[in-house]
Amino acid sequence: MPPLRVVAAYVSVALVWGSTWAAIKVGVNDVPPFVFAFARALAVAVLLSLIAVALRQPFPRGRRTIVIAILVGLFNLGGAWAIIFWSEQFVPSGLVAVFGAGSPLWTAVLAHFMVKGDRLSVPKVAGLGLGLAGTVILIGAPDTGDGAAGIVATVLLALMAFSWAVAAILQARYLRRVAPIPTVAVGAWASVLFLAPLAVLQAPSGQHWTTGSILALGYLAAVGTCFAMVLSLWLYRKLRPTTITLIQVITPAEAILIGTLWLGEPVTIRMLAGAVLVVAAVALNAIAGAGTPPAEERLAAAPAAAD
Repeated sequence: MPPLRVVAAYVSVALVWGSTWAAIKVGVNDVPPFVFAFARALAVAVLLSLIAVALRQPFPRGRRTIVIAILVGLFNLGGAWAIIFWSEQFVPSGLVAVFGAGSPLWTAVLAHFMVKGDRLSVPKVAGLGLGLAGTVILIGAPDTGDGAAGIVATVLLALMAFSWAVAAILQARYLRRVAPIPTVAVGAWASVLFLAPLAVLQAPSGQHWTTGSILALGYLAAVGTCFAMVLSLWLYRKLRPTTITLIQVITPAEAILIGTLWLGEPVTIRMLAGAVLVVAAVALNAIAGAGTPPAEERLAAAPAAAD
């Protein structure tokens, strides 16, 4: 049994990440999506930088480490937020969460080639098949007036899951020994630069910041990223990656529940069928990897060359 603080951290991350999708939906209803994403990235970058300086935590050093921290930030934050925030104009927030849950499946595939000893097995391949089937069902699932936009959004969300998998592999291989808070801050600043031109293009379309959108921004920045993402990096030092992966089974169910009960979003049989396949695939992938040594332990035995 893990220590109580580890269990508390794990549950906290799962609950927070299951709720952020609805907060995004609240924000993009009032503010252009790229403007809202830029505001979140800027708030996160400033907050984490101030915290890192106050705690005297060292920022990443060495060209390779800095480049990887930037790439991970762009994959996990800037690029992903651009896709998510734009897509939630056309796709229910719970469905967006289901697409995000597919990232561990792609992580298993990439780990087969990039992480020594983390090989694909029959259960993992079966899980990948279920996940792909669920993704195919979900693409184009939202029934909206903007049919073409809905299809484009779901395709982009499917690609986003793959980008998260790339970030996970990079993080496991190269960012295990760096301080989490300043490392996420570096990625957030890179995301600010990435999102800035997109926000400028949308700024003339008009903004209507309400109490709801301001509260959503504060929650996403302070809790969804500064708290939960930094905490998840800490959990990678305490738990097996497969155990952390199980969070992805919890968050879609929570996101769909919140979206339906709070935001009044529709839930169709097609959405539920695709969600069930994706969640089953993630659970199968996590169970299949439960008996293997943690990737961190294998990587520690053969650390990458110094910067």
